[in-house]
Amino acid sequence: MLKLSRLERKSVQQFCSGCSVRLSRKDIESSFPAVYNAGLEQGWYQWWRESGFFSPQYGGKKERKVGEKSRFSMVLPPPNVTGVLHLGHALTTSIQDALVRYHRMRGCETTWIPGSDHAGIATQIVVEKQVMAQEGLTRYDLGKEQFLNRVWDWRKLKGDSILGQLEELGASLDWDKTQFTMSPEYTNSVNTAFIQLFNKGLIYRKKSLVNWSCVLQSTISDIEVTHVNVDKRSLFDIPGYREPVELGVITDIAYKLTNSEAEIIVSTTRPETMLGDTAIAVNPTDERYSHLIGRTAWHPFRQEEIPIIADTYVDPAFGTGAVKITPAHDPNDFEMGARHSLKSINILNPDGTLNEIVPEFCGQHRFSVRESICARLDELGLYRGDREHGMSVPVCGRTGDIVEPMMKFQWFLDTSKIAELARDAVKDKDLILDPDTNNPVWERFLSNEKTKDWCISRQLWWGHRIPAWFCCKDGDEEKGVWTAAESKDQALLRASNILGCAVSELIAEQDEDVLDTWFSSGIYPFAVFGWPEKTPELSQFYPLDLMETGHDILFFWVARMVMLGIGLTGQLPFHDAMLHGIICDSQGRKMSKSLGNVIDPLNIIRGSSLESLKQDLDISAKNGYLSEDEVSVSKSNLEKQFPKGIPASGADQLRWALLSYDVKSEYINLDLSLVPRAGAWCNKIWQVSRFLNMAHQTTSDAGTNLSAIPTDFQPRLIDMWILNQLARTVSSVNSEYEARNLHNVEKELRKFLYGDVCDVYVEYIKQNIQNPEDPGFLPSLLFLHSCILSSLKMIHPIMPFITEELYHRLPKLPSEKRKESIMVENFPLGVQWSGFINPNLEDLMETVLKIISGIRGLKANYSLIKGSNPAVIVHCDDQHSVVELDQFREIIQRLTNCGEINFVENKIEIKALPVGCVLTSVENLSIALNLGPYLDTEKEMKKVEERIGKNERDRKKLEKSMKGKFQFRSSPEIVAEKRRVLDEELERLQEQFKVLKELKE
Repeated sequence: MLKLSRLERKSVQQFCSGCSVRLSRKDIESSFPAVYNAGLEQGWYQWWRESGFFSPQYGGKKERKVGEKSRFSMVLPPPNVTGVLHLGHALTTSIQDALVRYHRMRGCETTWIPGSDHAGIATQIVVEKQVMAQEGLTRYDLGKEQFLNRVWDWRKLKGDSILGQLEELGASLDWDKTQFTMSPEYTNSVNTAFIQLFNKGLIYRKKSLVNWSCVLQSTISDIEVTHVNVDKRSLFDIPGYREPVELGVITDIAYKLTNSEAEIIVSTTRPETMLGDTAIAVNPTDERYSHLIGRTAWHPFRQEEIPIIADTYVDPAFGTGAVKITPAHDPNDFEMGARHSLKSINILNPDGTLNEIVPEFCGQHRFSVRESICARLDELGLYRGDREHGMSVPVCGRTGDIVEPMMKFQWFLDTSKIAELARDAVKDKDLILDPDTNNPVWERFLSNEKTKDWCISRQLWWGHRIPAWFCCKDGDEEKGVWTAAESKDQALLRASNILGCAVSELIAEQDEDVLDTWFSSGIYPFAVFGWPEKTPELSQFYPLDLMETGHDILFFWVARMVMLGIGLTGQLPFHDAMLHGIICDSQGRKMSKSLGNVIDPLNIIRGSSLESLKQDLDISAKNGYLSEDEVSVSKSNLEKQFPKGIPASGADQLRWALLSYDVKSEYINLDLSLVPRAGAWCNKIWQVSRFLNMAHQTTSDAGTNLSAIPTDFQPRLIDMWILNQLARTVSSVNSEYEARNLHNVEKELRKFLYGDVCDVYVEYIKQNIQNPEDPGFLPSLLFLHSCILSSLKMIHPIMPFITEELYHRLPKLPSEKRKESIMVENFPLGVQWSGFINPNLEDLMETVLKIISGIRGLKANYSLIKGSNPAVIVHCDDQHSVVELDQFREIIQRLTNCGEINFVENKIEIKALPVGCVLTSVENLSIALNLGPYLDTEKEMKKVEERIGKNERDRKKLEKSMKGKFQFRSSPEIVAEKRRVLDEELERLQEQFKVLKELKE
């Protein structure tokens, strides 16, 4: 027989101890609503924030045991000041807030820093679009000063709106530390970072080939270039160009040899760049051209000779085997030009028009020149036609423009050493990437030679102006020097020391360029705490305990934070980086305006009519943010997906739905039907809490005193089992939170609250909980109360609003300890509940639940007369003794509404049972029910006959599918499995019919 251990008895007595709870500042109506409503979320966030619960001190413990965490610091990846909340923000916020709330409840001094990023390119583009849409003006029409004033106006009006929207998601951010990456304090950190790296010799300026966006008229980084594969002739719309451009074509051009009618033909996908050709290259092993190596060809437009060179890089099988070399406009040609000391000729203006190199084409758009070049070559007898050709087109991810490689003076950060240290940090496990599938990608990226020089300058107007000054004496630029300084005076002073002259003899001009936004955001983990000043916050919370962000910016941001952290602070900015996946729609498509599948999470939280959703799109189009095509596609998608609009779901439902996925997967195909399902889960939590509240109310109405547990208090088996399940859940939930597997946290909580508490424990105690005089009332109330309150605490990090509401609605036991808010409560810990774990009881109850399931299944198969309680015989194949199982007789009877139960040691033989008995097996269990007295046999026989008929029809349909044109649609394995299922079903139905027939006779 099962007995309570001393530890179990002691643990039971710990339920009711403590002090009173302070009243919530949110008014709560006295009646307990019958159903859950998302509107109940209103009011809590303001109270949390005003109460200061988001500050570090509300999580900190004064005394900690060895090994306990003392702090937890994170930063929210600063969203762009464009103020548009999308599902990616919602996912990031849900993940991070769940982890922050968990660690706060674990007693950590917790800070989670909010902020917004000035987002140089993105913000400049959105303001440009707005100015053009509303006033028909470009930024050049306004001028730099007036345009920047417009950007600051935009920032003041909408820049922090997304931070306010995060409140609706329940983000428990440390708002007192809010940052903006263009604030004076942050700008000082950015300037200091540049100056320190410049003085270390890591930042330098040189003329090099860069990715140039003609629309932005700025450089962009390699990782901001999307390579689009074009397999055949295709027309593409190019921003700023009037007509579609044909891509997927290769053109053959003839170069005449100098002073000869002989020619060499080259193939190119960009005919216009021939204006900058400075050589023709062939492979040295290509016998077709060996006699031409060393000779020259005549450039038909520049009217000069260019050499024919040999280089092993040339692929003899590509095109004609001879290639044109344009060092100023192609990365591979640039490298070849360096090997052969070729000159570089730039043919483009910053806006993508042709410069004066060839006056004939000066001022024309590069794609217009493409057509003109081919026409002129044809006139000169040098055009040899074109043909379809697959190609990879570099596209600016921000504007959709085709990227042009161009030679420009730019600022570079030499990352060779810090990239190596960042790479080794993961290899040596000083930095953990979660999931570790990112490790090989990290290794490849940081080992790539192309990452060793990071172009950090941009030719934008909005951003941190580079704190570098060109200083020279008497206007002699050839003898000038670049210095990095916080002011012009400091720059002149440093230059005077370098040049050995008086400050008064020098002039200085600051570089007009701004820094890459990823540079300024790369110092975010320490700049937010006041670096370079040695602030208390910097020493307390840096390095961060966790960096959590999307895997798609692993190199944009995470790698750069690590490199800059090493380079500027001498340590890793964090030792843990969790990377979540990209939100896609249910069809696996990335969220895109062009697909019309972008959904504002606030519309899910607040709800929105279809008409309102369409009006939002019209406003975006009016401001120039969306094109007419994008608006049309989006409206069509909305009509299909939300014909009746979007119902208000609240933040909790959205958070639960998002975190039900394994967020560490590379892609998350979000099915929005999960949101209403999460609403059903909220209502389940609400109903079981309401059930507990009614039990407390019953106690109050009856005047029952629960101030002390009687000395002879003896928990029942079902009580100790539910505590065992709670202890197991607490342990596993803590483990999953620590592993940051939030989807598994949800699975464990649903399994416990849905399965163990609601389906088993509540069903068992229903007859006890209604009467305070019932001997089972006290244990039922105490253990249910403990299960519900503990569950609310474990659910809180993911669903903060409903748990806070219920925490304040549910009565407390007389000596129960509660804090002001559930968010600063102590999270249930496994060590506190370990005394309730009883593996033997757990194992036995698992068998008992199988028996219950088997009995319920048999009763469901036969439409028993209401109120019937058939006798049961159970055989367990010697897994458990009859004596052990007999302890659970009353639990089985109550949960199945069956009659007498007999546990037998011998195997049950159907032929030995009375007529009307049915037999089933559940794994290793055999269960027999005597249904004879409780059946309408005529009615049941007709139902079984109908099912047998359907089985036969399904079998014929299956056999038909294996003939003629349908025979290859299903594999033999699938067909065999379908046959097996039908056979088993038929055998079961025939046995059922046999039993019914015997009963009738």
